[in-house]
Amino acid sequence: MNRKHLRLLALLFSFSMIAAACGDSDSAESGGGDESASTSAAPADDMDHMGDGSLGVVAVEAGASIQVRSLNAISGDVAFLGLPNQRGVEQAIADYGDIKGFAVDMGTGLDDLCSADGGQAAAQTIVADEQVIGVIGTSCSGAATAAAPLISEAGMVMISPSNTSPSLTSDQQGNAGPNYNVGYYRTAHNDLFQGAAMADFVFNQLGLTTAAAIHDGDPYTEGLASAFANSFTALGGEITGFSAVAKEDTDMVPVLTEMAAGSPQALFFPIFQPAGDFIADQAPGVSGLEGTTLLAADGLLVDGFLEIEASEGMFFSGPDVRFGSNTNQSTGVSADEFLATYEANNGSAPEAPFWGHSYDATALLLDAIEAASYIDGDELVIDRAGVREFLDNVRGYQGIIGIINCDDFGDCGSQKITVIEHLDSGDVAASKSNVVFSFAPAGSVQEASTSYMGDGSLGEVTIEAGASIQVRSLNAISGDVAFLGLPNQRGVEQAIADYGDIKGFAVDMGTGLDDLCSADGGQAAAQTIVADEQVIGVIGTSCSGAATAAAPLISEAGMVMISPSNTSPSLTSDQQGNAGPNYNVGYYRTAHNDLFQGAAMADFVFNQLGLTTAAAIHDGDPYTEGLASAFANSFTALGGEITGFSAVAKEDTDMVPVLTEMAAGSPQALFFPIFQPAGDFIADQAPGVSGLEGTTLLAADGLLVDGFLEIEASEGMFFSGPDVRFGSNTNQSTGVSADEFLATYEANNGSAPEAPFWGHSYDATALLLDAIEAASYIDGDELVIDRAGVREFLDNVRGYQGIIGIINCDDFGDCGSQKITVIEHLDSGDVAASKSNVVFSFAPTS
Repeated sequence: MNRKHLRLLALLFSFSMIAAACGDSDSAESGGGDESASTSAAPADDMDHMGDGSLGVVAVEAGASIQVRSLNAISGDVAFLGLPNQRGVEQAIADYGDIKGFAVDMGTGLDDLCSADGGQAAAQTIVADEQVIGVIGTSCSGAATAAAPLISEAGMVMISPSNTSPSLTSDQQGNAGPNYNVGYYRTAHNDLFQGAAMADFVFNQLGLTTAAAIHDGDPYTEGLASAFANSFTALGGEITGFSAVAKEDTDMVPVLTEMAAGSPQALFFPIFQPAGDFIADQAPGVSGLEGTTLLAADGLLVDGFLEIEASEGMFFSGPDVRFGSNTNQSTGVSADEFLATYEANNGSAPEAPFWGHSYDATALLLDAIEAASYIDGDELVIDRAGVREFLDNVRGYQGIIGIINCDDFGDCGSQKITVIEHLDSGDVAASKSNVVFSFAPAGSVQEASTSYMGDGSLGEVTIEAGASIQVRSLNAISGDVAFLGLPNQRGVEQAIADYGDIKGFAVDMGTGLDDLCSADGGQAAAQTIVADEQVIGVIGTSCSGAATAAAPLISEAGMVMISPSNTSPSLTSDQQGNAGPNYNVGYYRTAHNDLFQGAAMADFVFNQLGLTTAAAIHDGDPYTEGLASAFANSFTALGGEITGFSAVAKEDTDMVPVLTEMAAGSPQALFFPIFQPAGDFIADQAPGVSGLEGTTLLAADGLLVDGFLEIEASEGMFFSGPDVRFGSNTNQSTGVSADEFLATYEANNGSAPEAPFWGHSYDATALLLDAIEAASYIDGDELVIDRAGVREFLDNVRGYQGIIGIINCDDFGDCGSQKITVIEHLDSGDVAASKSNVVFSFAPTS
């Protein structure tokens, strides 16, 4: 989840473009990206990663391990909290596995001692090791106040599973807390919510109007007690006393007597053992507190406290740990599987409630390292700024604890709180599950399953038991452009099969629809789609012209549309913050924006071939005209001259008139980014037109297909298109790699995909299914999907690992990698060799 990862494109052409920087570096075979805007060679995709180097990099030598650390309270009275956290780190590292072939090492678990001194001492040890990337911890907020500044200053990151003090992040009103540090994050909740939850419960559920609170001076206990007091007062209650004890106090009668003077109906003491034991034991014996309802929080919501008789009858607030079958998206491990492994390894269940938070925090850190790293020779290089960039942009991440979204101050937790009533010290497990009140920022909720993205503003779709989730494929699957649409549709089918059910409900693509690569075809198919109110989203169209008519209808219906191969700038933006004339809310694409493809071809022609004059031909389609214009504008900006710019009709066969028009300017290069069959006639007839005999012919991905490359007239041409050197890139949602996809595709269809957008289609489908997962919940035996939540998820996609590389969606739905290659076609008898004959690589860089 998230969250915009943008890099300035420093090129000399008319568009000062900003594009989402994407790609992957899982293997040195993954292609294309490099530190310059373009290269004539095609080096490995080593530099394609998150981060700008501003915080330095860590180089991990061959045979060495990536270093992370666990910093938790693993000794003393609060070891019940820290040990499950550390074990969560260990399990997550084991489940996650290597990163780009490098093992991850937690080292020896460090102890924060649940104190500022302990946190500072351990942090000093950590930052002395410049190989450490990040820290999972601390357990206690007091330890974090001293540790976080040191970790931040060292350029590292720190993700806490159980710090809850508001001072460490923000006041939830846009103001940083006094102990906030850049590079600090947490999967635990913010105690502003826990305080509000307990206040709500006491005032509205128990009907009590007076209360007192005791803390121990720790940032956690004081912050939570204050949050409770402020919320209780705001509800109309009265705080009759607010005081502190020392952690080492055993005689609580003086402070309890002080509290009793106000005759509170409730007493909230969100502290730890052993001080909590003494308050619970001594309070009923203090005059004025005999009938007072005793309340505590997650610091005492542990077996050791619940097992003492004095704790019976108390109410406890804490994180909602009803995780059900929630599964961490990075490892595929569910809450139930984690607990089974934990008990097998440690002999008992976790005593404290933050084990899931620790597991998810670790998986997030490892994902961040993955996104911010690249292979350089036999070393792994990790960009520290990239690790932070990834975490800053987490949105819609599926963890064991639920959907995780990180705000501007590092609050990533779900903020869902429950209150349990403790009835029997002899049956602690029963009390832990005895939830009597549920709270979420949007209000009280009854079931953990209602944690989902969306606000209902676009309506909901209800899937009955036994029915399927409906999505659609809308691609050009007949006619001259079927070479493009059929691989797209097959990518959808494979992704659905690989993804599997969503919360127990199957996904159905229905019958593939045909966009006919035309506005009329797109409109007709879209009308069919929106007539079915069960459809959630569409993968398509293949052609930009079809999208101009289909996207408005899809958008108006509250659905989403993700195209694998539309590339016209008009559908998204001009990359300067201005929506294109055909942009519609709810439209996204994994394909590139042709502003980049046009710039790439212009750069190649002007700087690599050394040609200074060029002409361009399109066929009036938004794709072809947009790409021809992008090329012309970029070529002119570089210092070249456009000697001719004209159009043909798609059905034309005699190209001599337009070619003669182009020849009048004596262009050194002729770019015709169109489709077959028109492209066949231009390639065949151009060399016979006077003035074009020696002209270099250029085309784009619309003709970068077997059917065109197999004709002799195409030999010697150059073709731009998306960089498809995906190597072993793997889609994070399905675990399927590019190689595995292709093997399945060929087995199912008898040949490899003819067009280059198969990976884009697969990733687009996986993203749609992830969005449905994030925006849905179980209601009885039905699945309810929030349409606004599906868009919300897609709006916030950042750092998503796909077959095509790292995917980040900008404000106008451009999610693709924007990496372009140019290939030289030498032999119509060996198309495969030409497709891999990359002579130029282009990628946006800062």
